[in-house]
Amino acid sequence: MSNQSDAVPDLLRSSSSDSKSARIPAFSEFSWIWIGLILLFAVSSVVAPGTMTRGSILAMLPFAGILAIVATGQTLVIQQRGLDMSAIGMVSLAGVVMARTGLGLDSIVLAVILTVCVGAIVGIVNGTLVSQFAITPLVATLAVNALLIGGVRSLTGAVPVNVPTIMQTISHAQFIGLPANVLFAFAFVITAWFITRKTAIGRRFVAVGVNPRAAQAAGVRVLQYRIGAYVASAVCFSAAGMLLAGFIGSASQTSGNDYLLPAIAAVVVGGTPFTGGKGSVIASAVAALFMAQLSQLVLALGAGPAVQLLVQACAILLATTVRYLPAAIRTFRKSS
Repeated sequence: MSNQSDAVPDLLRSSSSDSKSARIPAFSEFSWIWIGLILLFAVSSVVAPGTMTRGSILAMLPFAGILAIVATGQTLVIQQRGLDMSAIGMVSLAGVVMARTGLGLDSIVLAVILTVCVGAIVGIVNGTLVSQFAITPLVATLAVNALLIGGVRSLTGAVPVNVPTIMQTISHAQFIGLPANVLFAFAFVITAWFITRKTAIGRRFVAVGVNPRAAQAAGVRVLQYRIGAYVASAVCFSAAGMLLAGFIGSASQTSGNDYLLPAIAAVVVGGTPFTGGKGSVIASAVAALFMAQLSQLVLALGAGPAVQLLVQACAILLATTVRYLPAAIRTFRKSS
């Protein structure tokens, strides 16, 4: 085990030195989103002051928190060079399972535990399909998503399911002036950040994402970490689904429709690359807040759904451009 622990830092240093000339300073990797968020709030206060009132912000934050939880799970998968397209189905299924079992068992604690277990099983299926059977993540998770949506339709009969009152109370609660959903999101993000950045497990997790073959040669159990990323992702989706259902007051097959592309957009805007390894769940969470406020701003300006999608696309393009702009400038200077 000691050899394994010693080999991982060597692997990371080797990967870092190999790409040293192409690396971008840390500030441009994950910190630009903070500047973007400040600028967005500044623009919002000028062009749509109504979106910056206390009531508007408190109305936006619960959904931003839910999106941040989904983005956290998506970030972990993308760090393993994967992609989890089953977010829609998992968010919807989690809300339905929690609602049905919570009312049937008359215990929200058992309902939450059962829902998390269902999510973990879905994550294992996704991870196994991708890692063991070498199915492309996009194809594997889309197939699982279709199965999940079908399961939700069978459970609900296409009719929304009422959520236990206690879950609605939890989702609508406020502590220290912040919605409970934001505090739950904070807990998920900090936990994921601590594990990936401050523990030996996290260092090995990053090493697997950087170079799976080299990590395996160093004695790291690559399969466990790759499947574990999908399990963590599905658990995040499950938590988001339960909180969303509690906040809305019902669960249905369409509950998760708005939490796939915006979550992936948050990961991209936050600066996590699809090449694996490096990533920041904190930056993804901040980007989730950015995306939520951006959507609220666009709605306040009277734009329709098509314009909202266009604005999201422009935000992703701008974030990607800004992220690689410093490296492009350095390369241009060297060549000239």
